[in-house]
Amino acid sequence: MILNAITSGFTLYFNNFLAFSKIFLFPILFIGLLSTAADYLFSLGEDYFVIAALILVFQVIFLTPLYTGMAILIGRDLRNGSLNKLIGYVIVAAQLALKIFILQVIIGIMTIIGLVLFIVPGLYIQFRFTYSVYYLVLEGNSILGSLDNLWNESREVHWSLFNAGVLLTLITISFVLILYAVLGISSQDEMSVVLSFIGNCITIYLQMILVAFPVYSIYQLILKKNQ
Repeated sequence: MILNAITSGFTLYFNNFLAFSKIFLFPILFIGLLSTAADYLFSLGEDYFVIAALILVFQVIFLTPLYTGMAILIGRDLRNGSLNKLIGYVIVAAQLALKIFILQVIIGIMTIIGLVLFIVPGLYIQFRFTYSVYYLVLEGNSILGSLDNLWNESREVHWSLFNAGVLLTLITISFVLILYAVLGISSQDEMSVVLSFIGNCITIYLQMILVAFPVYSIYQLILKKNQ
């Protein structure tokens, strides 16, 4: 079941590679540029710390939740064969961004508490409650309602969600390590900003792929959803 969900997700991505990449091109370049700018400003020292921190806060509080919502909505429409224009996804996801952020903060706090107790409980919480954002975006649940409904509906498949999370994490870590190993071949200082920009863009793009395709497919198949 887990492998089928992940495989079907990646298969859908490859079948819709051009459509997905085209609609996410500008957003990925934008957030990649901001991430690179923040990294560069941090490297310049304390004089630019406040500006860099503000960029990072804007990215964490608004852009990352916005892009998460967009990826889920785009993943849904690609499955339904009715892809819309970028601006439509931005408008809808922007209305959900604050709720998504608060939901992610709640999950993050629970994960930290779990990690303090022991590593496995923290990972269990993270991998199980990751799917609550789909309840919020696709089903229109409230923040607490998303957590509650996921908890109740995943009682019989919670270990499948955990195992799927472990597998996807290993895949992601392997890809990122290979990516940065390739980008790290060049050690020229004048290329460092360019390589950082490329790395940031690809990392964000990979995250959006996971949200829109394999994780979404796990939400559909393991939790028996049809959205």
